[in-house]
Amino acid sequence: MFGIYKVFMPKGQTGAKEITVTVVHADETSKDFVYQTDAAYLGEVLKSEELVEGTEGEFGMFITSVDGETADDSKEQWWCITKNGEALNTSADQTPIEDGEKFELTLTEGY
Repeated sequence: MFGIYKVFMPKGQTGAKEITVTVVHADETSKDFVYQTDAAYLGEVLKSEELVEGTEGEFGMFITSVDGETADDSKEQWWCITKNGEALNTSADQTPIEDGEKFELTLTEGY
């Protein structure tokens, strides 16, 4: 199944583009990061800009820390990725990006 998904998964847009990533911390403060990139996938940008840290898994990186704040497993915290406020069903490494898109990384509590 994974092989089939890899063949048919959404492809990122090639070429220069600008994206905005808003980080929403546990204290509900937020910070915008604007990136100029040639990357095709969100994970490439987040890693190259050193905005996130995580562990590699079968479906790409599982984000554990964003902008210096680490999710606390004992509080069931995790980083939720959304695009224009809507939840994504893909990891950052599998999320294609296009010029002008806006993503949010929100520290969320509860599984």
